[in-house]
Amino acid sequence: MEPYGGTDRQISSLLHTKAKQFCVGFIGIAFAVLSAAWFSAEDVLLYAVSDLFQPTLIFVWNAVAALCLTVISVVVIRPKWRPESYRQALLTVAYGTANCLMQINISLAIFFIGPGNAVALLFTMPVMSVSLSVFILGSRLRMSDIFFAVCSCGGVAMISLSLEEEDHQSDLQRVLPSFTGVIFAIVAGVSFASALIFARMLNSYETAHPLINVLSYSAQYSIVACVLCASFNHWALPTTVESLLLLTGTGITTVGAIGSGYLAVRWKDPTTVSILLSLEVPMTYVGQLIFFNFAFGWLALSGSVLIMISSVGSLLYEDQETHTKREAIPEEYGEQEIEENLPMLKQGN
Repeated sequence: MEPYGGTDRQISSLLHTKAKQFCVGFIGIAFAVLSAAWFSAEDVLLYAVSDLFQPTLIFVWNAVAALCLTVISVVVIRPKWRPESYRQALLTVAYGTANCLMQINISLAIFFIGPGNAVALLFTMPVMSVSLSVFILGSRLRMSDIFFAVCSCGGVAMISLSLEEEDHQSDLQRVLPSFTGVIFAIVAGVSFASALIFARMLNSYETAHPLINVLSYSAQYSIVACVLCASFNHWALPTTVESLLLLTGTGITTVGAIGSGYLAVRWKDPTTVSILLSLEVPMTYVGQLIFFNFAFGWLALSGSVLIMISSVGSLLYEDQETHTKREAIPEEYGEQEIEENLPMLKQGN
């Protein structure tokens, strides 16, 4: 019979472990929500400076801020990275290119159709990611994937119809810009989904490191932004303190969003973090209502809800299938564990 002291120590150790797990999970959730808030603030600020500066100049400030953060992180952390093959190096470049295209297109979409609608359309990304997985990775197409794809397409259609109604009520000449903004947002979603596929392929390499992936994105984004700004001769300096703070704020919020997202994934699983990041949609709608007095109708809200349902549902089903595959461990692994723990089992008996 085990003494009471041993039982108390076991209970105390169990409670300590559970409390530690809760704190770790809470920290991860807090960073994920904070990252969504930073992203939402970035969306609102991008729209606020769209009337003050040319788009390419805004791209430069965002890109350089992200690059500075990444370079500082690489210098401090010093990740050991050496590509195992040319394929890994090409995938790292492709990941950065896809994220670069996503950032440029979502920024343009925000300029055309507002931050709320643009971000809602961006979150068709999980469904697109599953669809691309079927063609690129050879994943199995499930009925749930079709259902969430239909929900996502329905949400896109409803937001597009709401934009067309707003254009007809105000100015018929704005139909083309709104349609263009929807296209930019969808292209951003496809680019983001492609980046997720490349990231998933990179995870199969032991030497892959997230900081190197972010460095690939920020470096390419900085080069493209500077080339675009120089091509259109959009170089300019802020003339007022307010415009300087707004433009600088777009870079600061980008840095905060990237940093908080990186910390969130360290403390919490990626699926939960991705789901919590979808809070960016309602946060952005509230932000545009508060700062720009943008009223949004039931069509836009219903479409956003459909897209969020498809996004969260797709992530949950993907996570469930991942856990199912992990539980389906070959029998030899179980036998190996038994052999390793056999002396302890015998001693206990």
